[in-house]
Amino acid sequence: MSGAAPPTQVGRFTTIVNALANRPELIRAVTWPLVRFAPTIATRKRAVVTRHADALEVLDRDGDFTVAEINGVSMDLVNGPFVLGMDRSPLHDRERAILAAAVKPGDLDVIRATVRGNAADLVEAARSQGRIDVVRGLARPAATRLVASYLGVPGPDEATMMRWLRAGFYETFLNVGDDPVVRRWGTEAGAALHRCMDGLIAQRKADQAAGAATPDDLLDRLIHMQADPDTALSDEGVRRNLGGVVVGAVDTTSKAVAHAVDQLLRRPEALEAARNAALADDVETVGRFAFEALRFNPINPVLARFAARDTEVAAGTPWKHRIFGGSTVYVAILPAMFDPRVFHQPGQFRADRPSSSYLHFGAGLHACYGRYINLIQIPELLAALLRLDDLRRADSTDGQIRYDGPFPDRFELEFRP
Repeated sequence: MSGAAPPTQVGRFTTIVNALANRPELIRAVTWPLVRFAPTIATRKRAVVTRHADALEVLDRDGDFTVAEINGVSMDLVNGPFVLGMDRSPLHDRERAILAAAVKPGDLDVIRATVRGNAADLVEAARSQGRIDVVRGLARPAATRLVASYLGVPGPDEATMMRWLRAGFYETFLNVGDDPVVRRWGTEAGAALHRCMDGLIAQRKADQAAGAATPDDLLDRLIHMQADPDTALSDEGVRRNLGGVVVGAVDTTSKAVAHAVDQLLRRPEALEAARNAALADDVETVGRFAFEALRFNPINPVLARFAARDTEVAAGTPWKHRIFGGSTVYVAILPAMFDPRVFHQPGQFRADRPSSSYLHFGAGLHACYGRYINLIQIPELLAALLRLDDLRRADSTDGQIRYDGPFPDRFELEFRP
């Protein structure tokens, strides 16, 4: 497959898991009694945590609830060791610090301008047709172009790069049943991306050595930082760390934008208010609508952690519960964001909720590494759509989200040309 073709025959378990994960209303219905009356349930092998405070506790206690056993193996297969698949260690701390040092204070302004320009180009290309695919025509290509310009990692072409990154993300974070088809697709895509990145690193180093002008992207900065022993990564280290950021940079954005638009279209008043904010270029308010919409269908309804030892959650409260060492702990993000102890009138759509209450990007040491980018990119892409006149779903099933496994793959909207 060479990382180019998606899997078509995944196993039955994987098919069922993906179908359930794409049904947020069903997840809410099943877990609502747990949130109210039994926030944590546990056996010797598995535990489910649904209360908001307990979800935060598990995500924050990274020494007791670890990630290496959850996605470390897949991360290594697809990308090589990266901080999101590591627990605390000298290697983790050093490489996280180097990545942080590569970011400049003005980067977020550059990212905003880049995303806005990419969105404008993609919307303009669809304008005369009066129809746009939220996923294929806007969110995925926009995010892929940001990977190329800001991170410095273009693929051989956009379509190939999108396939590589979807395959790598699927295996690294979402292959909960260790499906061999998904694993093969992800590892082959990872190998192809490695070859591409090795070539990019070699070419960039040659350009720098020749004194040629090079782009000020993360790839360029990490290579320049090799001159200082305190911030030096080997070429393999540059590839691993930049690759780890790249793998999660496209389909999370695409999924968030598709889900947010879908939820707003179900609520005409919220849609109109969000559109007014977009027309006024109040992207901050658009973001409030986006992340409240995602509460009803988040990027990841569940996050997993590994219990490193016997312990308790919610100690000292009526909901305290024993967690057995060696068990997998499922942090139920979606129901936790409907916990009435934190979200007043949880069933109502309210764009005035404090942003700190949301769990869209996880929390703690292993919160989404690209969250600061997506706090800009998701609202900007949504605003570009909302500025279109008479935005509505396309007829028939075209106007509903169609999934490729766990990923929104097509979602067509119409508007007045």
